[in-house]
Formats: sequence, C-alpha cells, structure tokens
Amino acid sequence: MSELGLLASVIIASAAGSALGFVSGLVPGLHVNNLAAATVAYAGGVLAFFGLLCHALGSGELAIAVSCFLASAMISHCFSEAIPNTYVGIPSGDVVSVLPAHRLARAGLGWTAVRASIDGSLAGVMLGLVALVPVCLLLGPSVGLYEHLRPAMGFLILSLSAILVLSDGLKVPASEAPVLAKARRTSAVLLVFGASGVLGLVVLDTNYFASEFPGCSSPFVPRSSLLLPLFAGLFGLPTLILSMAGARAQTTSVSCACKVRTTQAKRGLALSLLGAVLVGWIPGMTSGSSATICSSVLRRPAEDAGDVGGSREFIWLYSAISSAGAVMSVGALFTILRSRSGVMDAISIFLVPAPVDGELSDLLYPVAILLAMALSAVISHGAIALARERLVRVGSALCSKKLALGAALFVCSLVALLTGLRGLFLMATACSVGIMPPMIGVRRIHLMGCLLVPVAIMFLTW
Repeated sequence: MSELGLLASVIIASAAGSALGFVSGLVPGLHVNNLAAATVAYAGGVLAFFGLLCHALGSGELAIAVSCFLASAMISHCFSEAIPNTYVGIPSGDVVSVLPAHRLARAGLGWTAVRASIDGSLAGVMLGLVALVPVCLLLGPSVGLYEHLRPAMGFLILSLSAILVLSDGLKVPASEAPVLAKARRTSAVLLVFGASGVLGLVVLDTNYFASEFPGCSSPFVPRSSLLLPLFAGLFGLPTLILSMAGARAQTTSVSCACKVRTTQAKRGLALSLLGAVLVGWIPGMTSGSSATICSSVLRRPAEDAGDVGGSREFIWLYSAISSAGAVMSVGALFTILRSRSGVMDAISIFLVPAPVDGELSDLLYPVAILLAMALSAVISHGAIALARERLVRVGSALCSKKLALGAALFVCSLVALLTGLRGLFLMATACSVGIMPPMIGVRRIHLMGCLLVPVAIMFLTW
C-alpha cells in the first residue's frame, strides 16, 4: 500500500503543482521562482497540507510530495507563460527591437507563436528525460567533466558572454559601413551589458531581507529577494510601458493554418540539448542567453529573421531549452549537489539531496521529480491545445492597453509588498536600463549581464 500511496501522492502533488504553475504563468511579471520563495516562506503550512495528504494515502514520503509539487509547477509555468509572452506587452510600431512572439502576434499569428512555444516545451522535457543520464555520467563524478571545468568556470562564463555580445554587435545592415557600424553597435551592446552587470553586482552584494509576508513570522529569502524588482525593472515593466506608450498594436486574431515544424529537426534537437546543459549546469546562464548563443551558430539567427519561420524557430528553440534545462537542473542537483534555479533551491530545502551512487533507494527522489515533470508537461500541453479556439478569439483583448496597465500595476504592487521602498527604487533604476535595448535596436537578452557579470567575477576571484 505504501508504494501505491507514494505513487498517488506524486500524481496528486504533480496535478496541484501543475495547476498552480499554470495559473502563475498566465500572470505577467510573476516568475515561478516567486512561487518557490513563497513556498519556503510558508513552509509550515505547506508541510502541514502535504503531511495530511501523505497520511491519508499511506505514504511516508512528505518531502517527495512537496518536491514534485514545486517541480511540476516549474514545468507548467514554462508552458502557460507562452500566452502572456505572446499577447501582453506588444510594443508600438516605432520600437526598433521587437520580440519574435510579439512580431507574430502583431501579424495576427499569435496562436502560431503559442503553439511553437508549447511544442518546444514538450519536446524539451522529452529530450531532457532521454539525455539526462548520459549528461550526468559525462559531467558528474563518473567522468568528472564538470570538476575539470570548474577551475576555468569564470573564463568559460566570460567566453559565453563574449559570444552573446558579439552575436549581436557584429550584426549590421549591409547598407552601412561594416567596420564603423560594427564598432558602434558593439559599443551599444557593451553599454547595455555593462550597465546591467553593474546593477547586478550591487544587488547580489546586498544581503537584504525583504519585509515579511502577511502571517509569516520568518524573514523572506535573503540575498535573492531583490531579484524580483531587478528582473521586473529590466524585463517586465519596459515591455509593458512601451506597449502603452504608442498606438495599440493591430493584432487580428487569425489562426495560422500551417503546422509548426522544425525543418532542421536534428539541428534543433542538438542545439536544444546544448542550451539545456548550459542552463542546467552552468551558473548564471538562462534560457534566453543559451537560446541566443545557440541560435548564433545558425547561418541565419532565428531571432532576427523577419519571416514567420525564423521567429517560430527561435520561439521553439527557446522553449525547448527552457524546459529541457529545468530537467537538466534535476541532474545537477542530485549529481554535483548544485541548484541552478530558485525552484531547485527550494527543493533542496525540503528534500536534502544526496549523490546518486547507483542504489535503487538513491534513485527514488530524482525519479519521482522527473515523473512529476513529465506529467506536468503532458497536462499543460493538452490544456493549452484544447483552448486554441478560445485563445484565438480573445487574442485581441489580451493585447489591450488596459491589460498591460493592469499587469504593470500588479508588478509594482507585488514589489512594494515584498521589498518595500528600496525595491521600488531598484525597480525604477532597472527600468531605466531595461528600456534601452528595444529603443536602440539591440537584443534585450544582453540585460542578463546582471547575472553573468557577478557570477564571472565570483569565479575569477575565488
């Protein structure tokens, strides 16, 4: 009965986490790491709820249920966030740099962007599950590649940052003087990357405890609580502000008849796996950074392509890397005992990870978490696919200025509640930096210097 009870607790916790993560993904500006932090803040209530559930089902593995809840929420969030990422915050026509999903939505192909995202996320989860064991054997203690790379990790992060900067800085129109244009554009990219890096250094060097949650006696997560206003200011608010500044984008909620395909299937899977390893194992790397680096090896970077196929390919690649990276982070947690995301950090609090030595008992925890991720992926993909017709009908409403204004007010209120006046000042400063890339025509992803610069300096100064 204990085995059946354990399986039932995993399924129920996965369903609950999928539902919560799915809803959170629909809220612009709300990251799944915020859910993980709230779960830690209210650990007593969370443990009490799942304790009752496990007792009723005859399962004694409380930590597994909570971990499956968090892991499934992370995966479902990856799926549902495709909807606000496509329809909410579409900038006006005078903005130089436009995200691929917004570009498709402005052309009336919002569902094409959403479908590319959920297909990529599902493929990423499946790819991660298949490749997880070989990657763990290669990077883990069996071969020890990660330990060999660790002394040079700072230089590796700097090299990846250089590829990220140059992939955009060397891209200039053919009509301009190549040398002068490349130097000017690279300088603009370095300005954005450096400004965000300085801001990240200040934030990550601040041991700040945010104000307590209502009803929570323990302080909120230290050192990471200011990441909410930092990322909200760098990425969330600028997009919403630009969408409200000009005329409303003319989106016609039409459905694209063509199916989303990856014409270069093998290449797409290989790049997704490479990007997932970077996200899951290399500190400071995010899905956007990895997708940009991986797409730069293409003859025509997918993000910058003006056609539907190019934009769709980048969306698929980004989503696949994001979900596969989430799976890879489970391997890093149980192999080298490193958490590469806020969710994995929260899981390590409830479920103290131990190295997997080949014993069946050691495999129980990671297998349960991976099962929760797979269930969440299937549920989330099916839920969005079934909602296709309704999503197509309400696409124009999702692009409204009122919704963008509501999302901006929600983000500001959340920052004020959790981080107070200091967080609001930080968000305003970050917003002044975050609004630069779309106005000057460079990629927003260079704002990830806020993580890459501090992490690189940390490894170089060890």
